[in-house]
Amino acid sequence: MTQTHLDRERYVLGDPSDHVGFLNCERIVERSHIHGWSVEPHYHEGLAQMFVFGDGRVKGQIDYLSRDIVGPAIVWLPALCSHAFDYQVGMNGWVITVPTIDVMRIGKHNSWCQNWIGRPQLVVGALHRDLLIETLGLVQQVEKEHKKLGEERNVALESLFMLLLISLNRGLSANPDFNDQSSGRQQQLVNRFQTLLEQHETDKFSVADYAGMLSVTTTHLSRTVKTVTGKTAGEMISDRLLLAAKRKLVFSDLPISEIAYMLEFSSPSYFTRFFSAQAGETPRQFRTRMRESS
Repeated sequence: MTQTHLDRERYVLGDPSDHVGFLNCERIVERSHIHGWSVEPHYHEGLAQMFVFGDGRVKGQIDYLSRDIVGPAIVWLPALCSHAFDYQVGMNGWVITVPTIDVMRIGKHNSWCQNWIGRPQLVVGALHRDLLIETLGLVQQVEKEHKKLGEERNVALESLFMLLLISLNRGLSANPDFNDQSSGRQQQLVNRFQTLLEQHETDKFSVADYAGMLSVTTTHLSRTVKTVTGKTAGEMISDRLLLAAKRKLVFSDLPISEIAYMLEFSSPSYFTRFFSAQAGETPRQFRTRMRESS
């Protein structure tokens, strides 16, 4: 499996500060000459994305989990979420990119989306067919408005984006049976492991701890995770812990020492060594860079 990487040049252009206007809207076909209908694993800092797919099939990898998506569908990807897609050639689809600072503002003032807006989400399936058809109409309105000029443009784009979020929320609120379209028990075990990682992202649990929660041996969990994701269970735990650290550094004003203890590190210096080894920069450097680019 290809190593996931931070993208600033291939699938989005530049940092959040380089984006003009409330959002950017592109059809997937507009970038097909760059990605050839296959997008390798990557993530974005300071930018969230909503993908709206029309009819067609997409093999996706979202937060290291495989998804076989049959459109129409909506995919929500907050900043720092690793993702990759293999699109059906020629399929209709749009990607909307919004700076995280605006997503945070929207979430702060709209309680109905606070529970999910910070995590990847998927709405797909026959149960949502009517809602998804309406969403395809909305995204086409976004596309038209995005091409216009005028001081009211950003207001219109934000209003349409809010309607897209409402559509996503209504789909999630229906509590559909999200069959993971997985390939058997191995994928199901990894899905359960991923769910536990999300629930305990601030807890420093070991692979053995998670194996105990899942009622399997440590060896079985490790082998299964490696087979399905290409990563070891330990690497996935470290990735999730790093993601939790990045979110707290970006979305809070807590002192770095307090974040270290909140994430159950024995000392701030140990936290700094972990973060630097994983991210290639210190927590302070990361926070400063992210805030300067917002």
